[in-house]
Amino acid sequence: MPESVLKQITCICRNFLWTGSPIKNKSALVAWKTVCLPKAEGGLGLYDIIARNNCSLVKQLWNIHLKADSIWIRWVHHYYLQDTTIWTVPLQQTFSPLWKALIKLRDRLLDDCGGQPAVISMLQSWGTISKPFSANAYDFLRTKEPPVSWVHVVWESWCLPRHSFILWLALLQRLRTKDRLHFIDIDAGCVFCQDHEETHSHLFFACSWTSSLWMHVKSWLRLSRGMSTINSAIRGLPLKGKSAVTRMKKVSLSIVVYLIWEERNIRVFENSCSTVEPIFQRFQVLFYMILRFHQRDLPIPN
Repeated sequence: MPESVLKQITCICRNFLWTGSPIKNKSALVAWKTVCLPKAEGGLGLYDIIARNNCSLVKQLWNIHLKADSIWIRWVHHYYLQDTTIWTVPLQQTFSPLWKALIKLRDRLLDDCGGQPAVISMLQSWGTISKPFSANAYDFLRTKEPPVSWVHVVWESWCLPRHSFILWLALLQRLRTKDRLHFIDIDAGCVFCQDHEETHSHLFFACSWTSSLWMHVKSWLRLSRGMSTINSAIRGLPLKGKSAVTRMKKVSLSIVVYLIWEERNIRVFENSCSTVEPIFQRFQVLFYMILRFHQRDLPIPN
């Protein structure tokens, strides 16, 4: 697929993610290469279509090497590879865009793997192990990052998607907090306590107001650890296990972060505010709604 088409498709997908419309353009909160990372590496798990396109090119490269029985590959060997191989043919400006893309990808594979024998061995193994060839190619060609520790909390299957999404942005520190809007002439103070600059670390949970809400939730859940920051809260929660108690503790953090950000936006844009108690009551309502949806036979505790 032509590079210009791939860029246009990526642009449409990016616009839809951040605006809900394929044609509206808005500054993205997270780089697209991060969005396309697997969830275990801090992304949303969307496919990188450029890497997927390269997977198809790698498959064609391997078919050319194997001299697969197709008219196009016979023509390639007759027209481009009369006295050479796919691994040694030089790149020329007169080549077609498809052929240029194949040669550039071939050069990338040779550089990454350290030579022709290593590339051939790798591609040969992709066709024999349990995963499909294209899946192995995608794992090799996509952007990679170290695993994150919070994947089982953020993407707990019992969490509401909008709660998980806000928690994901908060952990990446990509919410539009006031410290990230210095290019706009605004009051950068925290809308809850008015004592400090609004930052991610202050909102979750250094601020006296948000800390009070979090203390209410921890006391209600009987969590004894300090958990004074969002990262320490992640470390203090059980990361594995499928019991209702374990799942709901992880769900609770996503609910709290969502409610704090929702209340912050209400205060900023609607000039209205609530005390900690009604927000805590909303937390309890959401908590029980999610619990009853997933465990309908469990009695609701007093």
